[in-house]
Amino acid sequence: MKEEEAKKKAKAAVVLGVFLLSFFSVAAVAGQAAPPQPVLNLGAVVIGLEAGAAGQASLPQPALVETSEQSEEEQHEQVDYKILQISPKHEWFELKPGGEKEFTVKVKNKNEEAVFTSPRIETQPFGEYFVEEDWITVEPGSAELKAGGEQEYTVTVKIPEDAEIGHYSAQIVFTNDTIPTPYPAPFPVYVNSLSLSIQVWEPPKIVVQPQYIHDRVEAGESQEYEIQIENKGDKAIAISPEIGGEERRYGPFENNLIPEDWLTIDAPAKVEANSKATVKVAVNVPEDAKGRYEGGINLNIDDPSIERWNHEVHLSLEVWKQPTTPFREDFTVKQGEKVSVVVTARQYAYDKYGGAEEKEEPSFDVALMLATLEGGKLTPEPSKTVKTAHISLGMGYLPPWEASSEGMYHVTSTEYSETYEITNAPGGVWTLEILPRNAESFEYTIEMGDE
Repeated sequence: MKEEEAKKKAKAAVVLGVFLLSFFSVAAVAGQAAPPQPVLNLGAVVIGLEAGAAGQASLPQPALVETSEQSEEEQHEQVDYKILQISPKHEWFELKPGGEKEFTVKVKNKNEEAVFTSPRIETQPFGEYFVEEDWITVEPGSAELKAGGEQEYTVTVKIPEDAEIGHYSAQIVFTNDTIPTPYPAPFPVYVNSLSLSIQVWEPPKIVVQPQYIHDRVEAGESQEYEIQIENKGDKAIAISPEIGGEERRYGPFENNLIPEDWLTIDAPAKVEANSKATVKVAVNVPEDAKGRYEGGINLNIDDPSIERWNHEVHLSLEVWKQPTTPFREDFTVKQGEKVSVVVTARQYAYDKYGGAEEKEEPSFDVALMLATLEGGKLTPEPSKTVKTAHISLGMGYLPPWEASSEGMYHVTSTEYSETYEITNAPGGVWTLEILPRNAESFEYTIEMGDE
C-alpha cells in the first residue's frame, strides 16, 4: 500500500513539473504568443495532487476555469504510464557525410508487469536540419520486456553522402507513453525515449591566419594588417570580405566600435585550389581618437564546412597619443642617501602574424628636481640599460612555419629598463619627472639608501 501511495505521489509531482515546464515553453517552441489559456491556481493544483496521492478528499479550492469535471480516479488513470530505464538517455556524436556509427542501448523494465516496446524515430519539431527516418535503424524492431527484464538494442546511424553540414536531432521512442498536459500540446513528450544529437561536419578546406588581431596604433597614424587564407581543397573557393560581424560575439560596443570609415579592405574574389591568398586591411586612425576600439572583418568564405565564427577575424585596437607633459611623483630623501630610479616599459608582439611593422623601442626623458639645487633640476644619463626578451617556440601562438618564414623562435614580448642614480643626494622633497616615448605603459621603482 505504501509503495502504491509513493508511486501516486511521484506521478503527481511529474504532472505538476511537466505542466509548469510546458506552460512556459509552448509559446517559445511555437515561435509566437501562446493562445489565451484558463487561469490556473497553482496552490489548488499542489494541494489537490498531494491529497489525491494520499487517498484523501482535497480541500475546496478555486479550480481551473472552463475545465471538464473529472474524478480524482479518472485523473490518476490518465497518468498511469510505464517508465523504462534507458541507458544512455542521451547520445551525441559527429559524423561526416557518408559516415556511419553503431552503438548499443540498454532498456530495463522495472515495472511489475511486462511492457511491449517497438522502437521508432521521431524527428524533433524544431531546429534547422531534420533527420530522415531511413538514416537510423534499431534492432530488434520490437521486443516484450518481462517484469524486471532487460533488452539490448543496436542503433545504426548512416549519414547520406549528400547530407548538409549542420546539427541534427531526433528521438528514439520505445513506447507510446507520453507525459500528459492539461491543455493541447504542440507535440507529444515521450516518456521512454532516447535523445539523439548528430553533428554532420567536414574538415574545413580553408585555413585563416590570424583570426584575432590586437595592436596599438597612435592617433593620426595608419597601419596595415594581412590576413592569410589558405585553400587546401581541390576547387577554388569564393570569398567576399566585408566590415562587421565578429564584434557581436564579444557583446555590445556602441561606444567604441571601429568606425567603418577607418577601415579599407583589399582582397581577391576567390582563393584558388591548393594555394594561398592575402586579405589586406588598412586602418587609418584620426587625430582625435583615443582608447580601445573593437571591430571585425567577415570574410564570407563560400565553404559550408567552416563554422560561422571561423569566417571572421576580430580586430582590437588600442589607440594612444604621445604625451607632451611628463608624469610627476614627489618623494623624500635623507641627506647623503643614494637614490636609484629604475624605469621599465614592455612591448608585446600583438600582431606578429598580421603584417604589422616593428615598433620603435621605448625610451624615457627623466629629470630629478629639488628646489635647493642649483638650477633646480638634474637630467642624468642612464647608468644602466637592460633589454629582456621573452621567446616562444610556438606554444602560445600559431607556429611560425605555418604563417611566416621567421623560423622556430618568436619574440612574444620585450622589456626595456633604464637606471638613473644619484650618490650623496641632498636631503629634501625631490620630484621625479618621466616623459615616455613609444611606450604603451611603464613602471618605475625608487630606491633610497645604501645597498
